[in-house]
Amino acid sequence: MNNPLVSVIVPVYNVAPYLEQCLDSIVNQTYRNLEIILVDDGSTDGSGAICDRYAEQDGRIRVVHKENGGLSSARNIALDMMQGEWVLFVDSDDWIELNTLELLFEQKDERSEIVEFGLNVVYSNNVECYINTPSLMSGRDALTMLVTKSLYMGTMCNKMFKVDAIRGLSFMEGRCHEDTPFIMELLYSMKGYYQYVALPLYHYRRRDGQITSGFTAKRLDLYHNFEDLMIKYEGTEFIKYIQTCYLYWAKSYFFEIFIQPFEFRKKNEALTLPYLEKARRMSFISVGRSQKFQWRLFQLMPRFYAYLVVYVQPVVKKLIGR
Repeated sequence: MNNPLVSVIVPVYNVAPYLEQCLDSIVNQTYRNLEIILVDDGSTDGSGAICDRYAEQDGRIRVVHKENGGLSSARNIALDMMQGEWVLFVDSDDWIELNTLELLFEQKDERSEIVEFGLNVVYSNNVECYINTPSLMSGRDALTMLVTKSLYMGTMCNKMFKVDAIRGLSFMEGRCHEDTPFIMELLYSMKGYYQYVALPLYHYRRRDGQITSGFTAKRLDLYHNFEDLMIKYEGTEFIKYIQTCYLYWAKSYFFEIFIQPFEFRKKNEALTLPYLEKARRMSFISVGRSQKFQWRLFQLMPRFYAYLVVYVQPVVKKLIGR
């Protein structure tokens, strides 16, 4: 099929100030063969009315209004509705370049089942651009990269997925941080390839108060999601990948907490301690010698390792001129 239908899924919840920019970037795509599914997750600020207005103006848009159930439940409803051959997820306070889909289809390898592209993280006072080297890899190779080193491989927003590859999968409901477990399951099972296109086409808005802004107890949902995955895949090779990602995020969270002021650090360390203790006993997949040493050191002496990285390593690098 030369002009496949693309389903664009947009969960919507109380984003009235940003929603029109998001929807304009989708309905005005230079690639026209779209179905656009807007799931209003119980908005109370007029976002639902904005969705309805856009649907009246564009026959490609379908709107679902539902009681508030969270991002995962909104996405799952849209997954059941979609009719496209490919699917793109856009958060309702973000936006994409107008030629995003056209460029992705121009550069997509015929063997690809996931096409990732670059993104701009938009803060209130600056923008950070994230672009990787163009690449094509198997699902298992991509899974290894995700669980050891690549944060944005675990997000839904900057990827186009082949629908046949994700059929049968769903998002864990009732918690935050559902993207990474979903993508891990997909990479473990997929038969096709994971492609990276070095174009910054997605604009990811970081707002004050979002769950990604600073450490909160909701961040612990990621651990619970991993633990559910470990139960589901007990006895399989996938377990070691899940444990590796669990350890990766335990280390990341520990560093984030370690540099906080003492009063916050003490509280957040107490919150994360049970999960850190689990991570210290977990196995991880084969990694390079240097990374293996660092991870083992973290498992044995997390505070000492964090002290070395945060305080000693910068001084050493400065002394040797690196």
